[in-house]
Amino acid sequence: MEPLSTITPPPIQKAALHLYQLYDVADTINLDRAREVSSAPSARVRPVASRGGNIEIAQLPLELSMGDYTVPIGERHLRAYLSARIYDLGIFALRLVLPLDDPLTWDDLTDLMAHVQNVPSSVMGVFETNCDVLRKMLAPAILKPNVTTRTEDYAILLVEQLAPGAPASLLGKSPTLLRAALGERRPLSASAQSLATSLSYYEDDLILLTWSAAIVIEPDAIARDDAALLLEFANVELLSFRTYDDQVERDLMHIAPRIQQRRRPIVSSLGSTGAFLHEIHALITDITQTSARVENALKVSEDVYWNRVYTAALATLRVNVWRASIAETLQVLRETASMLHDDSHAAWATLLEILVIVLIAVELVVALIGPH
Repeated sequence: MEPLSTITPPPIQKAALHLYQLYDVADTINLDRAREVSSAPSARVRPVASRGGNIEIAQLPLELSMGDYTVPIGERHLRAYLSARIYDLGIFALRLVLPLDDPLTWDDLTDLMAHVQNVPSSVMGVFETNCDVLRKMLAPAILKPNVTTRTEDYAILLVEQLAPGAPASLLGKSPTLLRAALGERRPLSASAQSLATSLSYYEDDLILLTWSAAIVIEPDAIARDDAALLLEFANVELLSFRTYDDQVERDLMHIAPRIQQRRRPIVSSLGSTGAFLHEIHALITDITQTSARVENALKVSEDVYWNRVYTAALATLRVNVWRASIAETLQVLRETASMLHDDSHAAWATLLEILVIVLIAVELVVALIGPH
């Protein structure tokens, strides 16, 4: 039997390249209000429905149609259409879909992916212009806009049909597919394959995940949509945690100098220390609630295929790195609150001791001068 890594992938008969640019614009977007004020055709995204999946999305995003374009990529001028998904987490997920209806070799695809690894300026202009349009159009629905807008980009190649040949499920270890996903024209080392994750459900489907792009070979239209939604949502979660980690770090830097000032509180600062403790506890509560909100935006409730796809996507995108950073900051704040609480108790104990000594001294003085 031919080694899996040397199997030649069949040419692509029909596919579509989805280019994503995500913008974290606010703390929250009211989706019902967004639909009311939107002037573009809109619809709620349907839930994951294929392959026994049981994925619960607390707030399904609102999808808006943003128009058709022709964009230059490399030597090609490709027609494309743009849509935007609005997430209640405060994120715009803009998606530029480029249909690839003509047959393609994998070398052709590698060349195309190489051109979009760094988003071309022509495509970036489409994204930026429409992001500004969305900001203005949905302003009444945007709550607590971010001072700094963070972004994330990703690409998904959705292959609808391959030419006859090796089944898709055997192509996960093919260096040809990995080169195409990464847009690498040079040959990759054998160990590079460990940087990607592949999953299959049927013989004729495959999902290959990397940190910058994914290849989804899927003849079932509903399953293709489900895969794209889950990979998009993984990037939404990544961007949410990146933004919130930066905010938490700023909050920690803001209170760090004040922690040093109150490390040994004196009697006169007891009142302000109590207020400062209240502020830290409020920050701990806010971090805990916001992290839980992002975590619970999509619930993996059963050990089925789509759950594994989503979990693998989170791991490939290294979402846990940002989760861990927020958790570490939360632990620092809890330890700080405990330290200040102990210091405050010690200060109150010292104050009580001083008062007792003063009362004893007063009683002694009264006893001595009383007869006179």
